[in-house]
Amino acid sequence: MTKKLNTLVFIYNSFNDPLFQNLVLSYIKTLSTKTHGEFHVVTFEQPVYALTSEEMKLVTEDLALSRIYWHPLQFHTGKFLLLKKAWDFIQSLFHILYLRIKYQTKVILAFANVAASISIILKKLLRMKMVVYSYEPHSEFMADLGFWNRTGLKFKILNYLESMAGQDADYIMTGTRYMLEELKSKGSRAQLFRAPTAVDANDFQFRPEERASLRRKLGVESKHVFLYLGKFGGLYYTDELPEMSAAIKREIPNAFFLVVTSNDHAEIAEMYSNFLDAEDYHITGNLTYEEVKEYISAADMGISGVPPSPSQKFRSPTKVAEYLLCGLPYITTRGVSEDDEYAVKYNVGVVFDSFRTELVKDALPQVQRLFNEDPVVLRERCRQTGLEYRSKEHVDGVLLEVYESIWLCSD
Repeated sequence: MTKKLNTLVFIYNSFNDPLFQNLVLSYIKTLSTKTHGEFHVVTFEQPVYALTSEEMKLVTEDLALSRIYWHPLQFHTGKFLLLKKAWDFIQSLFHILYLRIKYQTKVILAFANVAASISIILKKLLRMKMVVYSYEPHSEFMADLGFWNRTGLKFKILNYLESMAGQDADYIMTGTRYMLEELKSKGSRAQLFRAPTAVDANDFQFRPEERASLRRKLGVESKHVFLYLGKFGGLYYTDELPEMSAAIKREIPNAFFLVVTSNDHAEIAEMYSNFLDAEDYHITGNLTYEEVKEYISAADMGISGVPPSPSQKFRSPTKVAEYLLCGLPYITTRGVSEDDEYAVKYNVGVVFDSFRTELVKDALPQVQRLFNEDPVVLRERCRQTGLEYRSKEHVDGVLLEVYESIWLCSD
């Protein structure tokens, strides 16, 4: 593929957000080695993920080695949300117009539906091919979980733009067969690909030495360690997580709970203290990419904290990919992505109807059954399932197929 195709990568997240770091950036770096062209990355920066001037300089220099160039914009939220989102659109429009003219970008690669909702307008205005990765109905998530009213302006605007993106994008990569069927039933004109969110199998592997070291450090060598890796609130459970943990603790006395989150630690610790004794859990965050893998290796069971709702079948949580490829079985709720189906079919996880206390007890014999297995056999089964279901290699292949199609169709 020698024809030059410059790409504008558009993500409505910060550069240092794990979603960008662990997913999009990894894919772009691989794609840059297989295609001829530049990648101009537009992000929306939030204070929680801020980099120092020196860190930004180092990052910029490193990215340039892969023909990737970073263009950060400011993220706005809070009161008068619709006005602030309108301003985000206006600033992105002018900046992307500048990039389109200066660098002759021909492709816009949008990550997730909020970015896709902005990008579909930019595509039409600027005449670019549009690729959406991780197409999931964010407006439906917000309505199902009670955050937005379906008659409200926020829902109507985003839902309309998401539908437009689903109809008029050139290529859509989505995480489940359910979303593929939904888009086909609505007459999408895009080329559609099933591509669950995935992680690099070379990066995410079981680390026995780090497991032993961290478990010694935490004093949990003889414990059954459960790991929750992710956020609280929004599209994820909040106090249902420690409530579920307490229900597990009552049935599995040697259970211990690791929590790795970007949420305020004091707030999360106070929440857990309402359900568990201090010696039964450990809360941390701000870990390096490598440390996250050590924590996964130190655990015996991962937790995916997505509440069940009708639209969650369209979702593809990244944490399940990280758990599986490190050889870790997981707990999920029924109807989330295809994770519940894989858990049962390949015996790599346990499906809860919800995290409500009265429903947790019924599923715990299945958790105990996995704990009673030979851990080496269990890890290998999880790893192999992850390679089939959530390996980055598959997504890399889909992206390359998409770019070959664009290259063949380009002028």
